[in-house]
Amino acid sequence: GKSSRGHTCCQLFITDKGFVYVVPMRSKSEVLNAVKQFAREIRAPDAIISDAAGEQTSDALRKFCQSIGTSLRVLEEGTPWSNLAELYIGIIKEAVRKDMKDSGAPLPFWDYCVERRARIHNLTSSSLFQVHGSNPLTAEMNETGDISNLCQFRFYEWCYYRDQGAAFPHDKERLGRCLGPARGEGNEMAQWILTSKATVVPRRTARPLTTAELHSPKEERIRAIFDAVIEKRYGNRFSVPEDISPKSTGDTWEPYSDSEEEAWEAIDIEDTV
Repeated sequence: GKSSRGHTCCQLFITDKGFVYVVPMRSKSEVLNAVKQFAREIRAPDAIISDAAGEQTSDALRKFCQSIGTSLRVLEEGTPWSNLAELYIGIIKEAVRKDMKDSGAPLPFWDYCVERRARIHNLTSSSLFQVHGSNPLTAEMNETGDISNLCQFRFYEWCYYRDQGAAFPHDKERLGRCLGPARGEGNEMAQWILTSKATVVPRRTARPLTTAELHSPKEERIRAIFDAVIEKRYGNRFSVPEDISPKSTGDTWEPYSDSEEEAWEAIDIEDTV
């Protein structure tokens, strides 16, 4: 189904060293952009082996591959078992299903889970001969992997993050849910955080809840309110609302004024969660 970011599918790349690169897409027609992103961020491969799907054999894709010196090899139709990527697609899907089930996260956050799980796979030691006892990321990128941004939080784990824009006397620490490392945002420790306003923001100031906070009746009530807000917006792990795209009422408001009172606006009260 459609994710909270509007993604409906993913393009998965797998190298001969077991390195997995995932690009969430809004539609299959974005395959060319996914290939360009892979070539820019990882490398231009000698060859791309794909199945016979139309979007993966388009003229535009062939021209781009030729421009970067990559040959496009198309497998015979109806032979998915001959594509190495199919094996890793199954591995990633099964891991994502387990993460979503264990965390109880609403279904629209599956794309964050896929990106996080691919990162975990790349940093896990592999038995492939090509990696020589290392992990796929080190073997492919020739750099030491860093698990610091993965080992602090489980997927969809409760956290507190700092909101520097919070006005006095509101607390700068806000409750949230961690959705995994935020690639390309802030530094390496930045995480995608689901806020009480049902928005996702990158933050590097997140921390796990303490034992006292986890067992506090007051904190439990606050977390219940938070979950109710998220469920109303994104559903739960069993069902998804028909429309999860950002809503806009289109209403316009004019401050009240009359002959005795000047125009004024009510103060914007922040969320209590």
